[in-house]
Amino acid sequence: MHLYNIKVVGRIIPYRIRLLFLVTACMLVITGCSHQPENALVVNAVPKIFPEYYDLTIPPNIAPLNFVIKEPGSKFRVEISAGESKKILIRQRSPIIKIPRGAWRKMLSGNAGENLTLDILTFHNNKWNRFTRINHKIATDPIDPYLAYRLVYTVYLKWYDMGIYQRNLTGFRERPVIVNSSTEHSCINCHTFERNDPSRMLIHFRILHPGTLIWNKGRLSKVDTRTPNTPSPGVYPSWHPDGKHIAFSVGKISPRLTTRLNKPVDVADWASDLILYDTEKNIVSTSPEISTDRRENMPAWSPDGKYLYFISAPEAKKGDVESLLHAKYSLMRIAYDAALDTWGQAEMILSSDVTGMSISKPSVSPDGKYLVCSMSDYGYFTIFHKGSDLYSVNLETREYKKLELNSSSAESHSCWSSNGRWLVFSSKRMDGVLTRPYIAYFDTNGVAHTPFVLPQQNPEMYDRLLANFNLPELLTGKISLTPVEIRDIVFKDPQKSEFEK
Repeated sequence: MHLYNIKVVGRIIPYRIRLLFLVTACMLVITGCSHQPENALVVNAVPKIFPEYYDLTIPPNIAPLNFVIKEPGSKFRVEISAGESKKILIRQRSPIIKIPRGAWRKMLSGNAGENLTLDILTFHNNKWNRFTRINHKIATDPIDPYLAYRLVYTVYLKWYDMGIYQRNLTGFRERPVIVNSSTEHSCINCHTFERNDPSRMLIHFRILHPGTLIWNKGRLSKVDTRTPNTPSPGVYPSWHPDGKHIAFSVGKISPRLTTRLNKPVDVADWASDLILYDTEKNIVSTSPEISTDRRENMPAWSPDGKYLYFISAPEAKKGDVESLLHAKYSLMRIAYDAALDTWGQAEMILSSDVTGMSISKPSVSPDGKYLVCSMSDYGYFTIFHKGSDLYSVNLETREYKKLELNSSSAESHSCWSSNGRWLVFSSKRMDGVLTRPYIAYFDTNGVAHTPFVLPQQNPEMYDRLLANFNLPELLTGKISLTPVEIRDIVFKDPQKSEFEK
């Protein structure tokens, strides 16, 4: 066999070596192509990410939706696009995707009403993989910029550390409003605001240093809403739009951890009525229409203050545990004239005989057209009821429907944004155990869009923080009170309320 030689720079190179050079060069070219994202293999599947941010309608002022890519890979690439804005490109070896805040804010604010897309690529098995595009809609309606919630580090009904916090939704800054380590680990609950207004706030303290803290347009006070004519302090408050009156429930509560007929029960009332507290006169009053033998609870004012909505169940029969634990509550309302301080007659809005379920936690939209509530098989304290779902009631037609945002886990407390286009609600859907705040767009047709969990700077936080987010409340601004101001008044004796007969 004759071998041909070639001359390279004055040297003769055998053919076999030449052939080896050519094959190696070809392999380098082929490998180099497969290493380029533009030549990625198209994967006909949506990428697995956490949290599950898919097909959302998002506010134009929300913090970046950071996430973790749950697909295997040694390198990751994310391309975010909207309208004519400059594309956000993230290239890194970590699967934890933290979107640059400045670029994200500019992209959302400049493309309200437009689509936002995410293309996710992973480098795995020596090749790039391009997954199916994720699409979001940027709403034109902003969300209120702050969210207040209670964090309870807990195992079921036990607690030691808790606090109320406020979070800026346009970013990730979280500040304490008050933590119970500063109040000798007292129980802090029932933080309530007057229609998203951070200058009108109520917080209830119990067990240690009991009393109700009221922050009303620069005036801070601590009151005791108990009177000789009421069976308990006021709970489950709701501010009247005039900022002067607050509706409460009072009653004989039977908190218990029990399972009867495979039904969990945490809180039930032997008796409950509604009262009205006048913040200027420090007077408690009521009406025979809302203090009956039935159990009235969970008051919620209409946005114009003309009606007080509430839930009502039959009287619990003495010695009948079943009637106590597994009652079904209906939705009612009563007219109220704040100028004359007069009540109308209570009327049924939606009966449990019609729904076959128990209604709890009513909340009326800012335009007065819709009411959102939770419904479950029984009771009103439904945070541990897996079958608890959110429903909307059209207050003009009295029609009700199960909202599209529900899951197979418990959904409970809900709150409207000041413009009526966003709902924040409590849900256990992430793991079935801990309660997280979810946000959903509520459009003008009464349709609730796909919800998403409150975004965090580190998206792995939800796997690490063993705490419940309770009573999420949207606010139009920051609470100006400091934790020190609240702590100092908590240790003071409350002002006693009087009962107006």
